[in-house]
Amino acid sequence: MSLPSTVPCKVFLGLVLGLLLVLVPSGAADAFTDVDPAARYAEAIADLSDRGVIDGYPDGSFKPSEPLLRMQFAKMIVRALGLPVSRSDVCLFTDVPEDLDAADPLYPDNYVAVCASRGITRGTTLTTFAPFVHISRQQLITMVARAASLPEPPVSFEPPFQPKQFSLPDHYANARRAAYHGLLVGLGAPDSNHSFCVPASRGEVCLLLYNLLSPTIPPGDLSGPVTNVIDGDTIRVRLGGQDNSVRLLGVDTPETGEPFAAEATAALSSLVAGETVRLETDVQEYDQYGRLLAYVWVEDGRTWQMTNETMLLLGLATIYTVPPNVKYVERLRRAQGTAQATGAGVWGTAGTPPLEIVSVDYDAPGNDNSNLNEEYVTFRVLVSGSLIGYAVEDQTGHRYEFADRVFQRDQVFRLRTGAGTDTQTDLYWGKTGTAVWNNAGDTVKVLDYSGHIVTSYSY
Repeated sequence: MSLPSTVPCKVFLGLVLGLLLVLVPSGAADAFTDVDPAARYAEAIADLSDRGVIDGYPDGSFKPSEPLLRMQFAKMIVRALGLPVSRSDVCLFTDVPEDLDAADPLYPDNYVAVCASRGITRGTTLTTFAPFVHISRQQLITMVARAASLPEPPVSFEPPFQPKQFSLPDHYANARRAAYHGLLVGLGAPDSNHSFCVPASRGEVCLLLYNLLSPTIPPGDLSGPVTNVIDGDTIRVRLGGQDNSVRLLGVDTPETGEPFAAEATAALSSLVAGETVRLETDVQEYDQYGRLLAYVWVEDGRTWQMTNETMLLLGLATIYTVPPNVKYVERLRRAQGTAQATGAGVWGTAGTPPLEIVSVDYDAPGNDNSNLNEEYVTFRVLVSGSLIGYAVEDQTGHRYEFADRVFQRDQVFRLRTGAGTDTQTDLYWGKTGTAVWNNAGDTVKVLDYSGHIVTSYSY
């Protein structure tokens, strides 16, 4: 097949020289002098170089910011996927030349032919491929998505970009598939300001091919942008065109006005505000308030971080697990244990605990809600003095604050859930109609005046 008459001779010679440079091996991936090890595409370039998919220039550079020709990408993706290519692969596009590389007589026409036969490319028209045109970001994403044979995402899935950012509906549809299935991980979460029609850089090409070969499967079936952070454990996420209230599963943070409440809200905002998150539900999907219960995942480079776990690690949340939603209970317990060991957040430096939690009688005879005073926590006093300034909380944030009553060391008393007159042996929470301690499991926390947890007891 002859060279297209529309390509001037000098331009053609320059392109051939550029192609030859691209295809000269440069050695180990870390030998690329212009690839910053901290760059978002560095791992991808190193991996593809080790696989023999990509090469660098004779001067030891890779030029990750430079664009790539469509025919160059055809060879890259064929090599990346390990697809067989031979002279028998006949290219039907009339504008694709033959034998541009003496070291590889199959380039570029036979590589383009393989891409066409596999449905990776459909050409710019039925008879043309535009081999000497730089591949755009939208074309790159579409070809990779086709190579991966990605299924349609759920109708409710809303990517952070819009159809108007693409030149063709097919490009948007493929980008939507790619976003849902994790192929765009590492690209910096392309949003409504992202330019998809401009040429893709060599670094971006490597990232997508790397994702194709080493997929990072994002968790959860739901995804959408966070539109608001309500407090430390509740956010609003746009799903299916509507804002939904989402409660973080497995954790509880201080209530508004309590110590560390503002810090928890600020921390959650820094983690998810404005981000497109993935939502993973458990057995029970909604709470009694109609909030979606979810493990909230946010992209961090090529990995996905569970926000629920991060809040525990920061010491700004505590464990709150209610069966049957216990999928990650052990993982969350380990995170809280780390926070306790490091003194993070609410587990920070506190004075000597004035109380020891001896036991919890959480299952009162008969109906718990009708027999509140037979539900109680037994404490033993460790330090003589008043308990004013200290408080007791359960996993959901029900809070009892001690009055100014003096106790003696080793004295034992009970904190009963119902109403009554306080004595030295029995204190009364004052609840009516609803029990506090969950029969299926709960945590008793004693907090000091600054909100630090000085002791806790889980059952």
